[in-house]
Amino acid sequence: MLKKVFISVGEISGDNYASQLIKQLSDFYWFGITGPKMREAGCETVEKLENISVVGIMEAIPKYLKIRETFKKSVEELDKGVDLLVAVDFPGFNLRLLKEAKKRGIKTVYFIAPQVWAWGKGRIPKIAQYTDVLISIWPFEKEVYKDYIGKDFKVEYVGHPILDIIKTEETEISFKEKLGIPEDKKIFGLLPGSRESEVNTLLPIMLQSAEKIYYSKKNLHFVIPSTPNMEEKIKTITASSKIPLSIATSKNFKYPSYEVMKHSVFSVIASGTATLEAAIIGNPFLLVYKVSPITFFIGKLLVSIDYLGLPNIIAGKEIIKELLQEECNPDEIARWSLKYLNDKQLYEKTQTDLVSVRETLGEKGAISKAGEIIKKLVK
Repeated sequence: MLKKVFISVGEISGDNYASQLIKQLSDFYWFGITGPKMREAGCETVEKLENISVVGIMEAIPKYLKIRETFKKSVEELDKGVDLLVAVDFPGFNLRLLKEAKKRGIKTVYFIAPQVWAWGKGRIPKIAQYTDVLISIWPFEKEVYKDYIGKDFKVEYVGHPILDIIKTEETEISFKEKLGIPEDKKIFGLLPGSRESEVNTLLPIMLQSAEKIYYSKKNLHFVIPSTPNMEEKIKTITASSKIPLSIATSKNFKYPSYEVMKHSVFSVIASGTATLEAAIIGNPFLLVYKVSPITFFIGKLLVSIDYLGLPNIIAGKEIIKELLQEECNPDEIARWSLKYLNDKQLYEKTQTDLVSVRETLGEKGAISKAGEIIKKLVK
């Protein structure tokens, strides 16, 4: 009889990792809160993560009822009998779900745990209490949980799965051909994120900055990668744009975001996992972040590190310029983008720093190791 695994994912970046895990353990029956790649991998859907994914506290309010309904449906599924619950990040939701699973005697795994070393250290005891095995992607995480490791809670380090996931298929020529971009143009990437709240906030700002950049650099063509759930939204927002612009989607490319990162001479990227993906690919970029003032204020109180971007956190210094809140505006984005494009020394130093970040993440194989850990736990 197939082992039943409920998997709970609340963000598109988690969808990437989870889909690879599902493919690795294809002899299990997977169902739960899913993203597009998980569904493609054969995971049955209790709820789509696109309906509950959000950045920020104030931004979550409009989706509160949907999130609550999804939690109730998830607990009902646990009551029907499940061999394992796999939680992927999304701590506000998943910690409560892990607790419910524990009450029912269901084995639990946290894969891609919350970044408690950056913020939310108060969650550490709860994660340890409700999790049988935490599959760690950072070498220093074991130290974070050392006081809680024992018979009922284990931490297994596997390395970062992002190294298994990042793939591209296109040459610069084929990429441009598919989008109808002239060969002599250079690509400039605009990556506003995968959530509706991010796209609504950041894409208009990015487009205004792109107009300013294009005024100085006429040899640029701007490209926005889009997830399926955001394609119509992006088309609507960009409809009146006057700059040369294309949208890369899964209809054109197997890996739209990675292709844009690879073939862009420079990019502007919303804070999140995409900045680490771009760092691994290696072309310089800016990190941008803008949420409601209340969300930002509360976040500043909770965060105990100097940087928001994962490449900077790993490097221990600002190798990628971060434009947050008030600084996330068209003038500053344009100014810094042009600074990188015009300053060869800065550009090349950034490329070198990004290579160092990539080397810190270790070797490939994290998904395979995670699969073996889960097999052992379930069987």
